[in-house]
Amino acid sequence: MENIQKESPAIVQIDEMHLDKECIRLPSQFLQFAHFAADKRRDVDECKAQLDVVEADLGRRIRDMPNKFGLEKVTEAALVGTILLQKEYKEALGNLNKARYQSDLVQAVVSALEHKKRTLTLLVELHGMGYFSSVKVSEKGKEAIDEMNKRRARKLRDEDRD
Repeated sequence: MENIQKESPAIVQIDEMHLDKECIRLPSQFLQFAHFAADKRRDVDECKAQLDVVEADLGRRIRDMPNKFGLEKVTEAALVGTILLQKEYKEALGNLNKARYQSDLVQAVVSALEHKKRTLTLLVELHGMGYFSSVKVSEKGKEAIDEMNKRRARKLRDEDRD
């Protein structure tokens, strides 16, 4: 599940010829991705906490040694602006953004599996109504089709002679 973007189309694909297997497989797929989504939300929370720690640490260091960070006077606006420019903060923010992106991707698969459930329900209902059954032609219909095919074959044969 490392490359969720490549795997997700296959996960939500429905094999219309095996609706029974699709219906049986769906709950375990849903549970698997619901757990994965929870893991990714936890990763987001951990990255957010780490960002808060980095921000607090930088704030303390800047207040303790403002000259080291190029500040003459420590105001709240100057403190916030200086924190945003620090490498540690940028890295922690980047980690948080990556974690949110991964969480969003997995949540999209969970949502798609919910749609798959609804689609399977509709397909099963259509199947039950005979939507996918083949057309049954009466004897008269078969004779009419045979006659049309014979006429078409004669016409093509005659055109080839000309």
